[in-house]
Amino acid sequence: MGSRHEAQQGASLEALALEISGDGLWELSELTLDAPLRDDAPAYYAPRFCEMLGYTEENFPRVAGSWTAAVVPEDQETFRRAREARIAQQGVSTTLTYRVLTRQGEVRWWQEVGRVLPGEQPGSLRAVGVVRDVTRAERKREHDERHWKLLEYCAAVQHVGGWQIDMEEPDLGIWLDETYRIHEAEIGRKFNMEESVNFYAPEHRPLIGAAYEACVRGTPYAIELDIITCKGNRRHVEATGHPQYKDGKLVNIHGSFRDITEVKRREDELRRQLAVITEQQRDIQALSTPIIQIWDDIITLPLIGNISANRAAQIMDRLLSEVVRVGARFAILDLTGVDTVDTTTADQLCRITRAVDLLGAKVLLCGLNPAVAQTMTALGIELPASSTFRNLQDALRTCLRALSVSLPGAPRGDARGASRDRPRRSLR
Repeated sequence: MGSRHEAQQGASLEALALEISGDGLWELSELTLDAPLRDDAPAYYAPRFCEMLGYTEENFPRVAGSWTAAVVPEDQETFRRAREARIAQQGVSTTLTYRVLTRQGEVRWWQEVGRVLPGEQPGSLRAVGVVRDVTRAERKREHDERHWKLLEYCAAVQHVGGWQIDMEEPDLGIWLDETYRIHEAEIGRKFNMEESVNFYAPEHRPLIGAAYEACVRGTPYAIELDIITCKGNRRHVEATGHPQYKDGKLVNIHGSFRDITEVKRREDELRRQLAVITEQQRDIQALSTPIIQIWDDIITLPLIGNISANRAAQIMDRLLSEVVRVGARFAILDLTGVDTVDTTTADQLCRITRAVDLLGAKVLLCGLNPAVAQTMTALGIELPASSTFRNLQDALRTCLRALSVSLPGAPRGDARGASRDRPRRSLR
């Protein structure tokens, strides 16, 4: 009497536990080794099982085929193979996961656990188990898988790998796939701490070692180093490391690993190109301000085009340096190639003139065309008559007179020679 009561109580507890779990009980009977997947095999489906598919016990056919028909077409093959494998493993519980289509047209994920046992008739089999709705968990898994694939895609595009070291088991580190690709290593291969450090170029191992030790003490790092890949290739990488704590205890260190070999190559190429451009700019500046020493103590600077503030500053720097270098007493600015003059240009010319005067030399302007002369007059810019000349020849003659140098073809002993047809202008 007591044993029967205990058995009934145990069965009630099992039924209650099954109800609380939300699992659906099922049983397929009259199965045989020759026909393990009979669609017409008798079946028992608990109320919860039927409810999970949107049915009641009364309107859900109690045959194996009604269950099979609920499995989505994409999972039918997996479903049948798993059933066949279960028949071959009698007495062993097996698990499979698949999708079903409910009566309402909703796709749900099921996890099935079952076992094949001997049937009531000799040579017959029966299968018993439960199904559980794992839709939420599967959707989260799918979301996480998509998130992980996106992470791997972005990492591959940007050549950024990731890694993590568990402080409880430091030799069981985790690498993202891109980290393996950067190291040209087989994806999934495990590397212990010593092997990981040995990837770094010998001259950089002390640096990464010190950075890691500092990270263990709580200091993150971000450094650029060289590694030697599994294939012997040298690559430049940017490595970072960050400590992670839980309840004040260091639990792991994680970081990123970025291949910047191509970036460095481009930077080097850019620096080379910038150096070439800088050299070319210096050449262009020299060509745009060609200072020529045409006589002892006399230099000339032909100007062409507009004179901007930047160009005027360059002209002043070069002219002053050249005046000092050659010890020039006269600097002739030939404006023959300057078509227009505005306030800024005129002001710059005056500044250049005053700066040269402070060095004890004299600026002479020549080659002003009528338009430039009219513009300077309209702007109220006044230049001493002694500092302006019609052309370069006149300016040079005046300089030579001041230096008491005989011109070619002039009568011997006459320093003024060929300039008799032009009034002498004072340079004072």
